[in-house]
Amino acid sequence: MGCVQSSEEDHKSTNMGSMTAIGRTERMIHRQKPSASKQQISSSKESSNDLKKQLKQSIRDRADGSLKDPDLDVTGRLMPDEIASRRETSAKTQHTTMSDGKIRIEYAFCSQRGYYPDDPHKPNQDSFSISNNFSSISGDSFFGVYDGHGPVGEHFAQYTKQNLPTLLAKYVHQERVKAHRVRNASLSKDNKIPFNPKLFPKIESKVYELASKRAHEECNQKMIDTQPLVNLSGSTAISAGFHNGQAIISCVGDSRAILGYREEDTQTIIAIPLSQDQTPWRKDERERIKRAGGRVMTIDQLEGKASAKEMNEFEDRKLGEDDFIDEEGDPPRVWLADKRIPGTSFTRSLGDQIANAVGVFAEPEFFSKTITDEDAILVLASDGVFEFIQNQNIIDICAKSANPVEACTAVVDAAYDKWLEYENRTDDITAIVLFFRHGDEGR
Repeated sequence: MGCVQSSEEDHKSTNMGSMTAIGRTERMIHRQKPSASKQQISSSKESSNDLKKQLKQSIRDRADGSLKDPDLDVTGRLMPDEIASRRETSAKTQHTTMSDGKIRIEYAFCSQRGYYPDDPHKPNQDSFSISNNFSSISGDSFFGVYDGHGPVGEHFAQYTKQNLPTLLAKYVHQERVKAHRVRNASLSKDNKIPFNPKLFPKIESKVYELASKRAHEECNQKMIDTQPLVNLSGSTAISAGFHNGQAIISCVGDSRAILGYREEDTQTIIAIPLSQDQTPWRKDERERIKRAGGRVMTIDQLEGKASAKEMNEFEDRKLGEDDFIDEEGDPPRVWLADKRIPGTSFTRSLGDQIANAVGVFAEPEFFSKTITDEDAILVLASDGVFEFIQNQNIIDICAKSANPVEACTAVVDAAYDKWLEYENRTDDITAIVLFFRHGDEGR
């Protein structure tokens, strides 16, 4: 897998008497040793070392008190101007049309950098990407949200943004080339179709899913092989690819995709999950982690403050499908068998070299569907949106909004306020909202 073992210096606090945890309720910043690359030895090592120095310097700058702290009100919360300065939002609603020409997609994004009182200069570790005419296919689109985690999670969210869509586009193109050759093999010489990407066949959703699987796994492996500080940092990913009239949802981690479906009889828009959080709350994921040599415990259990339940006594909660919200903030986590690391609250991700060794891998789960007249809204969002808000509430907010800009702004505002109801901090919060317009609807 291209893994490099961590040195004692890099993990001098990773014995059984110390602990670090990643995701949802991160409690410790940790530094790691980078992977090495043999290719282009001189320039590659210099580039890797420079990046390593930059990332480590950013950690030191956050910790040494040299940066100016943000302005707070009398309650210790960010001032409105500071909150606004930490937000990136679409200036206006954007539009694209699906390949059949019958369905328009209106979309917008909003990303709010969080605030951690014990780490006030922590950057926004969420990222996102939007691509139209994806893989050079007219009418195809790709939307992705990437939630970084760990000491330099922002770097890995950006790495995923820069590499995952490119890899997927490459593999989609390769599959269409294969389909073109198969089709031409059955045609006579006079009827063969020229080698022109515009004429290549569309591919089935299962083939698109295979391309997505390869893209995620290659992105993950390249991340582990080439990026410094990958031992305890990484990113989750939730995406929607639109191809051949279908939406293909790919999920790695605990970000989420939900559909707003308009019931024909009542015109009520109901929330339908298109992804399922990959966390140790799920029995199937816990068992997979155990088979890979990991263990699952909450932090309180690890510290002896609560009884160490067997894995199967955490119940089987499918976050994203049920209404469960973890208000206590101490979810079951993934640990090595003999060390108190990595402590991830998710069971799949890109990067996270140490967690990868005990089954936290980058293989996506998929959900594919044909877009129909009843499909009204699609939301892709990081877990900061769903920590304290249920799926239906998110869809209700969007359904009341006049356009996607208003919708995603309202979703982020609601999530931000909910965080402050429960905690003295806020996670990074990112949402992409799509409205499907059918026929002349919305024109």
